[in-house]
Amino acid sequence: MRTLTFPLLLLALSAPAAAQVSTLGDVKMKGGVRLSAQELRDLMPGATVVSRTQAGSTRHWQNRPDGTFTATSDGRGQSGGRNTYASGEGTWRVTDEGRLCVTIAWPRSPDDWCRYMFKLDDRYYGVGTLSNESTASEFEFTK
Repeated sequence: MRTLTFPLLLLALSAPAAAQVSTLGDVKMKGGVRLSAQELRDLMPGATVVSRTQAGSTRHWQNRPDGTFTATSDGRGQSGGRNTYASGEGTWRVTDEGRLCVTIAWPRSPDDWCRYMFKLDDRYYGVGTLSNESTASEFEFTK
């Protein structure tokens, strides 16, 4: 009986990882919908943002209405798994094409990117291009 329990436990623990999305194609296949420029403009001012990178870092900030914020990061994606906490000043804006653009002046390696945002259940996913193969990074936006 014990020999059957361990493999079942491993299967149960690995199921959530298999449910994660990693590309825009995954997001679309699960029913994700692209946010319009207006939807982003309504959502972003005052939003608290949690951004999870593909490399494993988790970043937090709150968008000020003037387009600025102060971000913090656990730095896991920069340090091979160890936490290297950092903070940096940043800016955000929404383009007419419906992309969220962010710059963050991290001490080691600044961020400067724009992402199309897709909503899937209570999560958001950002992609650099609209190709189904484009890597999707997870975001949370709350007010």
